[in-house]
Amino acid sequence: MTTSAHWVLLLEPSEGTPSLATRAHGTGLTVRRAASVEAAIGLLRFHPGRVATLVHVAVLEPDPGPGIGALRRATAPGRVEVVPFGRRPPEAACAALRAGGVALALWEPFDDGTLRFQLKRALHGVSRDEERAERRVPTPILARVRKGDRESSAVVYDLSVGGAFLETPRPSLRGARVDLVLPLPERTIETQADVRYANVPGNLKRPLLPLGMGVQFCGLPGEDRAALAQYVESRARALRV
Repeated sequence: MTTSAHWVLLLEPSEGTPSLATRAHGTGLTVRRAASVEAAIGLLRFHPGRVATLVHVAVLEPDPGPGIGALRRATAPGRVEVVPFGRRPPEAACAALRAGGVALALWEPFDDGTLRFQLKRALHGVSRDEERAERRVPTPILARVRKGDRESSAVVYDLSVGGAFLETPRPSLRGARVDLVLPLPERTIETQADVRYANVPGNLKRPLLPLGMGVQFCGLPGEDRAALAQYVESRARALRV
């Protein structure tokens, strides 16, 4: 499935602000807005493609079940991934969302990297994400990257126990080795890492990834792996309903 067949449906009350729509447009995806479940269903029926449906929790109150069910029945199975956003509701509402098959969430506050990450998961299927050998999570961490005598900063767009994707406009080429400093909340990790791929402008650019490079950590000691695993699990919990 090509990225051109992917789009974002933003379902929020009519008094909603345009800020999230603007942020979602920044991913390069088409964003269509609706103020009710009925209007959203009309858009789903009129526009083909796989859809990440961002639904403000206020639209689903007091019971999210009927609204979610209506969105899913409006189109082919598996085409729509519902992602609630806003302030995390009480546990009873979260339990109802889970019962309706909702797995991903965007609970406030969230940055643009987390938005992009969750949209990517929604559009490419949560099951594919779960099949990865290692869980990946978005982070707000600012890493230091050294190669030779050059040092720069890079946002850790996503992180796993074994590697990371570093958001930077000047990534190193595949096969390069870099020195990396990761300041986790509880522990600073220093390691070498091998560049596995680079996302750069051109025909092969991955549109749902920022510019940057994917790296694999080299020989992490057990204490560092444990710290990474703890941080990744903490971040993953915040991304689930």
